[in-house]
Amino acid sequence: MLKSFSFLTAISATVLITPTPASAESYQQYLERLRDICSVECLEPRPFQIAARKRSSDADDDMAVIMDVVEVRAVGDKFELHNIATDSSALVELELLGSAGIDTSFGSGVGGRTRNRVAGRSPEVVVVEIDKQTFADILNTNSDTLIASPGEGSKSDEESASIVVEGDVEQERLQATLPRLRAYFRNRRVVVRGQPRLTPVWVGARLDRRRKQVTLVIDNAEDIALLPEYDENGEAVFVDPLNE
Repeated sequence: MLKSFSFLTAISATVLITPTPASAESYQQYLERLRDICSVECLEPRPFQIAARKRSSDADDDMAVIMDVVEVRAVGDKFELHNIATDSSALVELELLGSAGIDTSFGSGVGGRTRNRVAGRSPEVVVVEIDKQTFADILNTNSDTLIASPGEGSKSDEESASIVVEGDVEQERLQATLPRLRAYFRNRRVVVRGQPRLTPVWVGARLDRRRKQVTLVIDNAEDIALLPEYDENGEAVFVDPLNE
């Protein structure tokens, strides 16, 4: 596991939390969820890629990664979180090839572009794939990392659960959109648990089947968590990502 949960220990020791609604996830619930996510080995991006590429093709156990989200994308009906920014997009590649007089249609196979080839991505990028329903669940059930104070005299989880904040019942359900995805995850550190998917990628005109691109697919809002930000004193501070 990631240095025996050293990041969890740091969070526990240095956390600063502002007052939050009673409906928010409690501090202890948050820590427990982090422990659940990393109950499988929680790795940083490079070791995660190596482990995913080495594992058996018939393995079906979950894997977990901790990474900084540098870029977010909407791809079809899915959302993606990337740990690195890609140098160029498929559209830029097509434009460059077209400007050079090369037939860029996928059906022709001309210009080194194999028939039916889907524009790939760098084998170096780790992608977290989230469907729209799961992201909507994250927005509406995980309470945006708004965590109830663990301080002395705070209410128990049972007591907190029985309190209804005025207006909560009628609150409009947030929709999963790319701007909200960007506001929620971009430039934040996350821990994620899910099923890895390995995809051979094109390097020039060659399909690289050795250094496959690794995507971690999640379909449960409980399997991803934001880590806190840190102030100038090195103390962890939980921030509502949609209302910074």
